Amino acid sequence: MDAGSSSSPLHIVVVPWLAFGHLLPYLELSERLAERGHRVSYVSTPRNLARLPTLRPAAAPRMDLVALPLPRVDGLPDGAESTNDVPDDKRELHFKAFDGLAAPFAEFMAAACADEATRPHWVIADCFHHWVAAAAFEHKVRQICARCRRLVPLIPSHVGVYLKSCSMLHRSPGPM
Repeated sequence: MDAGSSSSPLHIVVVPWLAFGHLLPYLELSERLAERGHRVSYVSTPRNLARLPTLRPAAAPRMDLVALPLPRVDGLPDGAESTNDVPDDKRELHFKAFDGLAAPFAEFMAAACADEATRPHWVIADCFHHWVAAAAFEHKVRQICARCRRLVPLIPSHVGVYLKSCSMLHRSPGPM
């Protein structure tokens, strides 16, 4: 944590949409949170995680890259885990596969919430993730539903304080 901070580190789960225009800004946010002493679980698919840049050394010890396998959907090309991999005429299939991450994410949340030492304090997710909201609500974890361009204000040095005190982004646990 920052020097002089009296608050405890948070555990924050970050779930970006499967497009690099979302994956990379959410990774930047995650690294900045981790550099400030917070534990971050960054959730995506195995292939997308493998294609991310190397984590910054100051962030890496407090970041967990959580791989959830993208379910197979008939007609979706093998290995199509990001929007870059999906032809325009297959976008709906990609959304269908993405929604198939609901059960694995719910299992991840159940396991994380089973122990107070690993229980998340917040989930930050893209606005596409209706099933993230459901899992957060079930486990009484606060959620921020953000549009990628709205991440910019979260990146200043006071981001940890921002997460704890921002009434505009604070939502009571529950679906939106």
